[in-house]
Amino acid sequence: MKAAGKAGMQNGAHHPIGAWRRWGQRHRLAQMVILNWAFGMGIGVFCAALLLTFDIFSIRSLLWRSDVAFVGSAMLCAAFAFTFGGVVAAAAVMQFDEADDEPRGRRRRVQASRPQKPAAAAVRAESRRRR
Repeated sequence: MKAAGKAGMQNGAHHPIGAWRRWGQRHRLAQMVILNWAFGMGIGVFCAALLLTFDIFSIRSLLWRSDVAFVGSAMLCAAFAFTFGGVVAAAAVMQFDEADDEPRGRRRRVQASRPQKPAAAAVRAESRRRR
């Protein structure tokens, strides 16, 4: 039984990267959201670190004079990370395009026609008279 388990480990069946690749082939949107969220979180932590490094708006001096400097810095980094991560992931989802965009079922795509000039339509309206 142990030999069968080691054979499974050698062929990469339980390797996390292999599992991620196999999972990503089926769930491209979910994989893209996770990767872009992580990328956005990295950007957010980087921006928060720049904010603290260059002491913009005197945030670093305010934080480091307090009793909870580490907690405040961590909360600032977390807030930036989750905000930037969400924005980058949302932008990636809005730009996501399936490779198989073919119509399914009986509906067919409508062919684009030339734009036509708007024409005025005759409308019958009754006037209101006050008596």
